[in-house]
Amino acid sequence: MESYRPISCPSIVGKVAEKMALRRLLWLWTPRPHQYACRSMRTTTMQLAHLINEFEHNRNDYLQVNLPRKSGVGSQLHCRPHRAPLVLVDSSKAFEFIGHRVLSRLPANIPGVNCRRWLRNFLRGRYAKTRVGNRHSDRSSTLRGVPQGSVLGTHFCSPFTHTHLSIC
Repeated sequence: MESYRPISCPSIVGKVAEKMALRRLLWLWTPRPHQYACRSMRTTTMQLAHLINEFEHNRNDYLQVNLPRKSGVGSQLHCRPHRAPLVLVDSSKAFEFIGHRVLSRLPANIPGVNCRRWLRNFLRGRYAKTRVGNRHSDRSSTLRGVPQGSVLGTHFCSPFTHTHLSIC
């Protein structure tokens, strides 16, 4: 139950509207060149292959550093191997924990009043209800997370996570 994630089943009309909005948004939200998440034709295997290639390519490169001599007078040139820091971010729960208030700020820089209004309405006023067999739970509002199973869900998280990762 720990990995349980509710999935919404949007209608065909909703998916078509999302794809139309996505085409307009991709003019503004261009993915970064080394971003592999939430992009078509980019896989985790391709990301690992790129990472291994970068490590192998830079493995024998050296950095020249001027260090002070042991005597304390003057400096001496030393060769040091390049260091390769690696930061891996597990974003498996990212879609569930981003608050709607934070996500509703993203459309602020999108041109067009109608597009901004549509995106805000897409996020707000969502409800979830659980069904097990023939029994249904009460309807409860969702205050965070992007709609699972939607076309735009992953694209809402990309600009948010990129701005937070660029701080590191």
